[in-house]
Amino acid sequence: ALMNLGDYGNSFGESPKKRHRWTKGLSFKVTDARQAAVDYLWFVGDFASYDPRIQALSRMVAEVFHKAGLDFGILQDGERNAGNDVRRVGEEGLFEMLAEDNIKALEEAEFNQIVTTDPHTLNTLRNEYPELGASYTVHHYTGLLTELIAKGDLHFPNQLRHRVTYHDPCYLARYNHEIDAPRQVMQAIGVELIDMP
Repeated sequence: ALMNLGDYGNSFGESPKKRHRWTKGLSFKVTDARQAAVDYLWFVGDFASYDPRIQALSRMVAEVFHKAGLDFGILQDGERNAGNDVRRVGEEGLFEMLAEDNIKALEEAEFNQIVTTDPHTLNTLRNEYPELGASYTVHHYTGLLTELIAKGDLHFPNQLRHRVTYHDPCYLARYNHEIDAPRQVMQAIGVELIDMP
């Protein structure tokens, strides 16, 4: 996995040119944020880009963003793994290489804020890239969805009416203190949340 990250910029060992193929089948074309200015740059991440099981979820999120009128784009083949897990296993040099590649790509894009669906990416971009001189306003997508719901840009007339439980991702709740937004989204879609002890 580490060799793949060094050679290809992703843990799957896939060509960077395949990174945005998950967008095929969407009802609209996703903007390349390096070609046109956007309000939100979606830093998609490896699994959301390459794993077929997760790509369908990425398409759903993209459709929700689009239907809510969100002005967003992606880096397409310019995005690399954010480097969170690489740094956790002690590969500081590889982390810095990935971060430098991403910072360069981000500098080529025109955007106001970053959104990501991945809590690990959120943590790294928000809390570790500033050490390298790159500070961004970074949101987890549940926080952005709660804003869209509050503004009335996103509503759910067909409520789910399910009972669910939810496991807070460590890098979302413990490290970045985002606990309410996922629960507010669940409430908005009509589920009864049963928190685990």
